Amino acid sequence: MNKPVPDPPVSDLTYQAAKSQATQVMDNLSGTILQYLDAEAPALRSSLLEAMSAQTDLLQALLAQMKALEAKA
Repeated sequence: MNKPVPDPPVSDLTYQAAKSQATQVMDNLSGTILQYLDAEAPALRSSLLEAMSAQTDLLQALLAQMKALEAKA
């Protein structure tokens, strides 16, 4: 089974790797949002909301890593 999002960032994640993973998460989030908008079943909508929440949390962590690395540069 494929994971819906990449692994969480680690402290030694490079700027380019964080940027690449953030782009991937944004693409996945966009797809999940489209699925949510088309979904009618309450259980599916709830599941998709949970997925969007997890993807948003991961994206926030990746963007924080990028910001921290930019501050060091």
